[in-house]
Order: sequence, then C-alpha cells, then structure tokens
Amino acid sequence: MIRCSVPSLFLATLLFGGPSYAQQPSYPQKMIRIVVPFAAGGSNDVFARAVSERLPAALGQQAIIDNRPGAGSATGTAFVAKSPADGYTLLTVSSTLTTMAAMQPNLPYNVVTDFAPIGLIARSALGLFVHPSLPVRNVQDLIRLAKARPKELNYATSGVGGINHFATEMFQSIAKIKLTHVPYKGNAPALTDVMGGHVQLMISSLPPALQHMRIGRLRALAVSSAERSKFVPDLPTMTESGVSGYSAELWWGLVAPAHTPDVIIRRVSAELQKILAAPDLRQRFSGEAAIPSPITPEEFAAVINRDLAMWKKVVISANIKPE
Repeated sequence: MIRCSVPSLFLATLLFGGPSYAQQPSYPQKMIRIVVPFAAGGSNDVFARAVSERLPAALGQQAIIDNRPGAGSATGTAFVAKSPADGYTLLTVSSTLTTMAAMQPNLPYNVVTDFAPIGLIARSALGLFVHPSLPVRNVQDLIRLAKARPKELNYATSGVGGINHFATEMFQSIAKIKLTHVPYKGNAPALTDVMGGHVQLMISSLPPALQHMRIGRLRALAVSSAERSKFVPDLPTMTESGVSGYSAELWWGLVAPAHTPDVIIRRVSAELQKILAAPDLRQRFSGEAAIPSPITPEEFAAVINRDLAMWKKVVISANIKPE
C-alpha cells in the first residue's frame, strides 16, 4: 500500500476550518442539503439517504438529498466545492473522487484543497471474477495463464477511469502480466459479457456478482481488500493469493466545502460516527456488501491522499487517458 502524507494546506483546512464561529449562532439553524453527485438508486444514493434519515434526530434540523449527476460525478462535486462553507451544503463522495482526480487534472475543483473531510460512511471490497470455462482455480493459475498468453485474455470494466479499471491495471502491474481492456458503459453490461464468455474476467463490486457466483455463472478467485470480506469469507485476498502489496477498495464518505469552520466539521463527524454505530445500519449496508466505517476527519483525509497518490501512479504506469 502506498502511503502519502497529508499536505499542509489540507491539514490546515481540517484543523482550523477557516474563520472562527465563536460569534455565530449555534449550528445548525436551518435545513442541511446533502448533494449526491450521481443519479438516485445507486450505492452513493443509498448511503447518503441512510445518513440523512438519521441526521434530523442528531442535529435537530431536516436533511434533504439533492441528486446532481453529470460528467461522471464532476457536476455535483463542483457545485459543492463552490458552495458557502457554512455547513449547510455537504457532499457524499466515493472512491470515484480519487480515481477521477488521478486521471483528470483539469477538473473544476481540487480534491485536496476544495473540501474538508468529515468522515467515511462505509467500505467494501471488490472481487476478481472469471468465466467458469477459464481453466483457472485461483489467482496464481490466472497469472500463469496470462503470462503464457500475453494480451489474449480480455478484462471488462464499467468504463475507462473507474475503480475496477484502475484496480485491474494495478493487478497487471504487480503480477507483471498483460491483459486486454474491454470498457463498457456501466458495470451491468460488463458483467453480462463475462458471464456470457465474451470476456474472460472482471474485477467487480460484490453485490451484482455474488448472486451469479453462487449459481455457477461466475467463478470468484479473490477479493481486492487488505482483509477478507465478511460477505465472502472463504475468498482469499489478492495479497494472500501471492499478489504482494495489492489492496484496493470501494469507500463512501462525507465532505464539506473547504474552510467550513472546524466546530461544524467536528459536530457533524461526531454525529456521523454515532449514526454508523447503530446495529440496524450494519444490516442495511450489507445489501451493498459494505460495512459502516466511522473514522475521524484526519483519518479520512489520509485515506483520500493515500488513494489519490496510489491511483496517480497507476494512471502514469498504465498511461490511462480520459475518454
């Protein structure tokens, strides 16, 4: 895992949060908007709504969801970056925040300097899946086959620049193999073609793939996370499978515009951590094969910086260009 120190400007945003709020009314005094930079119904929306439903009881004010999809999440993200830093407009982010920034340096916002992290909401592993006809039973079998047939094995992704694209490129780099990328417009058609045998493998989010694995339409080889997933505990990690140092995961979190007063960041972070401790939320997140992951603003900042540095290295080594 690549480790990256948090830039001093980012830490200043976290620790001091801009101007003092000592002379201001207590927070919050009105409704809070949580922007989701994707359409309703996806995982980002699921986690945002799970939090927003519980914030009124925690903070004493209503919280509404504002779906602002577009430009691969850049539309809604830029909207929040330019919003007042008063704690009344927050943003649900995911690992897409770092993959997009790694690939597109000219986004209308800066991931590091334009946001104040509040905390993670949840984490989930990805899974490495192959078509059952492929003569491999584990990751080392796949590596040996790929080395014997360089560029002959195709891997599907939900599109250029997505986390499953980056995660597969990182796998190729560490394992020293060459695969051929077949990008699709979304996870569903990509997975469908793997199940149909048109493409040999895919690193996919777990929920849409596990049901097909259980009925034999896909074979799972490993999970991408540093630790095994509780949802498929028998599957080894990539590191356990001999891909030394490999670790990649999906995550979802909450941020505010940069310079939001520290007292507000701390208040929302504390309430978020309490919300995530609720037993019923753990059950709700299981539908996304995710677990609640309460951490501090500083710890979330470190996650963002770590992944941004990691994905930038992948972009450079694989020469990934935005479509």
